[in-house]
Amino acid sequence: MIVTVHSENDRFYMKSVPFDNEWPTLRGKTSVFAVGNPTALYVIDRGFDSVERDSNNLILSNDGETIFSALPWGASDDQEGLKSITIYRHGRILKSYTQTDVNGCDLRQERCSLLYSNFDAVVDRERSGLGTPAFRKVFKEGIDTKEKFLSDFPIFSLGNTVYLTDSKRETHLFDLETGSLVTSVAFDTFYGQMANQGRFTRTELERIETPVFFKFPDLSDGRAAERSLAEHLGMKSVDVFRKADDKYKRYSVKVNANIRADGRLEVETIEVDPDLPKDRILAFFLSNTFDRRSIPAVFETWNLGDEYFFFRRSDNRLARKEKKAEEDKERKEYEARLTAESIDGVYIPKDLGDCFVALDSILSKVDMGEMRDLPNKDGMVRYHLGLGMWLRNHWGLWGGSRLQKYFTDKGVHHPDDMSRLILGYYYDWLNGRQDAWKDWEKAPAQR
Repeated sequence: MIVTVHSENDRFYMKSVPFDNEWPTLRGKTSVFAVGNPTALYVIDRGFDSVERDSNNLILSNDGETIFSALPWGASDDQEGLKSITIYRHGRILKSYTQTDVNGCDLRQERCSLLYSNFDAVVDRERSGLGTPAFRKVFKEGIDTKEKFLSDFPIFSLGNTVYLTDSKRETHLFDLETGSLVTSVAFDTFYGQMANQGRFTRTELERIETPVFFKFPDLSDGRAAERSLAEHLGMKSVDVFRKADDKYKRYSVKVNANIRADGRLEVETIEVDPDLPKDRILAFFLSNTFDRRSIPAVFETWNLGDEYFFFRRSDNRLARKEKKAEEDKERKEYEARLTAESIDGVYIPKDLGDCFVALDSILSKVDMGEMRDLPNKDGMVRYHLGLGMWLRNHWGLWGGSRLQKYFTDKGVHHPDDMSRLILGYYYDWLNGRQDAWKDWEKAPAQR
């Protein structure tokens, strides 16, 4: 999606072209223009993609020099450019702020967000036509003017000032010239001065069908990339979905690269099996050109995402011998995992009760409070894909651990069932029934 944002005085505009399908992301190019001049005043080597019409979270100052970007979702406190707020001056980062810098939010203690959001509380979904092309916001009956204002303008700019109201109903004022957070005041106190000032930033969104790659692009001469790389290495490519190849040891390469307009690659990251020649593999990607005809010309560079290549030795007998040695090694590692107190630096509980002690130390107070306040343990199903997945992956419920063995000895064999038991009895634990899990443990093993 190409994003165009105009300054309040309509004298300048910025055009942001993405280089991938991710959100939020830094990949892309943004150019700032004076109206009537086709030559960019300056260019930033990043895209701004987290924008919706009337979102107001991407703002261009009236002199065209400052870009104010707010990320209500998906911000990264550790990555410059993807913090909750980033302010650029003539293409360089002037100031950046995490959500905590702005509103003091501690997500381990409270639920809070960068921008005030009351959509579900104030918008009549049916009358608005939510989910249809004809959507037009219609408020429910009886909604007061303050809530209507905040629904439209939790963030907006006026002159050289950005007004941002957070979930605590605190309004923060940012100066577009200096990038400074000037002051923070209670919204109700300041509303009188803002009531007639809210405005939507003029934003245009151009949706272009972007490429989806089911395999790595072929070389420019039509040869398949994986097969060509295999020949370059003196190996054979492996089809991971072909059962006949399961009897051979696989070697893997993972590459993330950008393809340029000339078909050459810029490799961002590459992970190579330790037994493969990394330098030769990298040289293959950098010395060849690739077919980029499926990518619209407007995207002068495009990120291909993570791509995996799999190879095996050309000698069948040697490849089978390597597979046997690999299986023997994996078997020994699996057996060691069944008694290990920790795996990859993560403590592995020894039984169900120990799981709850570990969760008490891992989860935030606000997470535990929300779980405790559910009407019954059935509500814990909401955590099956988030926390539950973390338990299954990090506590070895798939790959083997002493906790996995504990459950299988009790007749519970599927990791989904293991995590369901952990979450269900953790609800009891949080609500004062800390011995409830012992009744399950004493029951005959499930068969």
